[in-house]
Amino acid sequence: MALMAQDREIVERFLKPPDDRILDDPTIRGIQLVRFWFGVSISMVVEIPQVWARDIPLVDWLANWLLSGAVRVLAVPFLLLATVPLAVAAFIGVARDGHRRRMAARLRGPSVALGMFVAHWLLLVATAIGPFWLGHYKGELVGGLTFLAGLPLLLRAIGFVSMSVPCVARYMFRTMEVHQALPAVLTVVLVWELTLGGLLFPFHVVDNGYDAPLWLALSGALVTTAIAAWEIGRLRARHGIHLRSLPRP
Repeated sequence: MALMAQDREIVERFLKPPDDRILDDPTIRGIQLVRFWFGVSISMVVEIPQVWARDIPLVDWLANWLLSGAVRVLAVPFLLLATVPLAVAAFIGVARDGHRRRMAARLRGPSVALGMFVAHWLLLVATAIGPFWLGHYKGELVGGLTFLAGLPLLLRAIGFVSMSVPCVARYMFRTMEVHQALPAVLTVVLVWELTLGGLLFPFHVVDNGYDAPLWLALSGALVTTAIAAWEIGRLRARHGIHLRSLPRP
């Protein structure tokens, strides 16, 4: 428990924006907390009536359902590693004249968050695979000793990466420090990436002959897009925050 508390503290220190950068709007905070998970849940729950109607074995469908959900959750940070730099660059690129430089000056926080995640992911890969590689080429004793020596680092990396998923899904690598609307924009991009990935590369543990209709597969992404659009609209209506500009300092 103490180790988990330390992991959570480290994740929040580097992946959570400072309190003064988090908008003081309880409704927006609530939306940020659930927008991604709500969309993923909708896209999976709406399949249940179809499964009953087609008389598909519940155990077979549940195995595929759980695998699909786990893959989507675990894919979040890694899709964002590719999405965040491109989306932020495009977002700044289309900003109004005079605001691009201000947005670019705020990139330190997202860069730190992204760098810390990449560093812990590389640490996880090195401490998990390295000992087996050494054991293969240098002998089992060397591999075993290396694994034991690196075990604390491996546990730290596993804790950081696993606990980063909910924090990343909510704060999107601290991109709200650049612009308050960026997490909502990134959520829309991410959920459509997951949806299209699920359609093009479905995950099946058991071949039960069931593929969700297109309208069901798109439902989660459409709901998430609607929630994000509402959030962006509230930012503009209640706080005067426009997509292509920053509030006056």
